[in-house]
Amino acid sequence: MRGSVALAFKNVFRSRRRSFTLGVNYAIVAFVLVALASFARGASSNISSSLARAAAGHITISGQYAVGGRLYGGVLRAPEVQAIAERTLPGAIALPRYLVRSTVYHGGLSKRLSFTGIDAMRDTGFRDQMRFSSGSWDSWASDPNGVALSSDVASYFGIGEGEELVVSTRTRFGAFNTGILKVRGIYDTDNYFMRGLVLVGLPFLRSLDLAADDAATAVYVYLPSASGLSAARAALSGALAAAGFEVSRPKDDADAIAAISSASVRYEADKENRDRVSLKLSTLDEVLGLVRSILGAVRALGALVAAVMLAVIAASIFINLRITINERLREIGTMRALGAGVGDVVTLFVLEGAILAALSAAAGAALGAASCLAVRYAVRLPPGGNLAIFLSSGHLALQPSLLDIAAAVAAIAGFAALFSYFPARRGGRTKPADALASTF
Repeated sequence: MRGSVALAFKNVFRSRRRSFTLGVNYAIVAFVLVALASFARGASSNISSSLARAAAGHITISGQYAVGGRLYGGVLRAPEVQAIAERTLPGAIALPRYLVRSTVYHGGLSKRLSFTGIDAMRDTGFRDQMRFSSGSWDSWASDPNGVALSSDVASYFGIGEGEELVVSTRTRFGAFNTGILKVRGIYDTDNYFMRGLVLVGLPFLRSLDLAADDAATAVYVYLPSASGLSAARAALSGALAAAGFEVSRPKDDADAIAAISSASVRYEADKENRDRVSLKLSTLDEVLGLVRSILGAVRALGALVAAVMLAVIAASIFINLRITINERLREIGTMRALGAGVGDVVTLFVLEGAILAALSAAAGAALGAASCLAVRYAVRLPPGGNLAIFLSSGHLALQPSLLDIAAAVAAIAGFAALFSYFPARRGGRTKPADALASTF
């Protein structure tokens, strides 16, 4: 076998022009496969990281609670939920947030904004993602009525640091309540999910919505690792149930997205007429389910393009190998006369096809990976627009992987071996006398 491989490797370069032409085709297919896989892998990782740092936890605890015959959205007894999460899951950090959507009027303009109330002393993950053009994190965090606006929102209203913003919202009870915020920070960010985010203090939003001091829209649980989230949720669910909470999980990925994106809504009449706190635990994997479906479609499209290209190459393989066998019939006849069997001849030609494909695909895959890294680190794109969801610090999140490279090379080499087998088998079956006296 070692001799066959060495001979096949040598024969690959006998017809250099033919090998080069076919090799370029293999390299292009490998380049495309690696580039698409790098995009899908990088996009998945970037979206997961950006979403977790802005609008979801590794485990997001949302739900409803009933008090006095009224059913409210959100989490009651939030400090107790936090304590249970941090006690149950080693290394976990549980952070409450309160979300309110309200239309803001200023200077004759109006805009519907999403207000996020956070504990500025503990929930500092936003700070490292914000570049303040005016004000600062500390000046905002130290003011109970302070607000931090994105530069887009500030520009829309024509509002600057130190100015006041009047917020009037319909509370969970149906009545309207009004509060005054003072702009303490105007920021930019590279995180797509933070664009347009309005940060205020958690107590302010609770008061504005007339909510209890231990209420939250959701509690976000962050773990040291994003792996094993199902097991972590199971452990946390058991601990919360033991503390008297009613615990459930999302019905599907869409339900998980709805759970993490819900804001304060008006109360409903409680049909069960019993006080309770119902919690829904959504994992980051579930929240990203729809995103991964889209990225899976990108991979499928890449595979389809590659399949079409390989189908064209299959015809080239057959024609090239037929010509090669025709040119080497005397060699085949000599091998058969010296005792080589049909399998030996077939193995030789199949190995030649697989080696050429593997070498060419490896070169194309390496070039694809290098190109992805060059684009990722050398090309900076504008932060605005829909492309921003795929950007990390202004760079396209391309993430080539050795696993993807190996898979592409193996797939192309296997394809070449398969389509080399049929013409090689026909050539190998030629009788020695016929091979020495005629063409294939």
